[in-house]
Amino acid sequence: MAGSSWQGYLKLLRDLTHTLEQLTQVEREKNEAAAAGDVQGVEACMKREQAMSMSLRGYDQKRDVMLAELGLTGVKLSGLADRAPEELRLETKAAAEELRRQYFLFRTASEVARSTLEVNLRAIERLQAQQAGDTAQAEEERKSFQTDFRA
Repeated sequence: MAGSSWQGYLKLLRDLTHTLEQLTQVEREKNEAAAAGDVQGVEACMKREQAMSMSLRGYDQKRDVMLAELGLTGVKLSGLADRAPEELRLETKAAAEELRRQYFLFRTASEVARSTLEVNLRAIERLQAQQAGDTAQAEEERKSFQTDFRA
């Protein structure tokens, strides 16, 4: 029984890793869209992120239940292989390492996308401020060239 429960937990880790791979790709696409100034592309990526985030919440809840069933509540991913059944230790270690690696790649891609969005947002804000200033200056110049014929 413990072996099949453990196999189920390993499947959950692999599924989670796959979802993080997909999310990492979305982050890369979001970064490309942000760098290109493609607002609609960024929005589409953000919608996909939201949907995947719901999946991650589901995995998290399922993981908590499975860890409790296995008597591993509070055990970190790095300590999982030490608690695995002997015949599943290598597979557990590999699944945990792959999940940690994929999480690192996701965080890196996410930080790059966030930075690109912030840089582009600041550039847009500067451009809008400049355009607002140009508009105000043009209005002042227009007023100074108007002639009052009421006199």
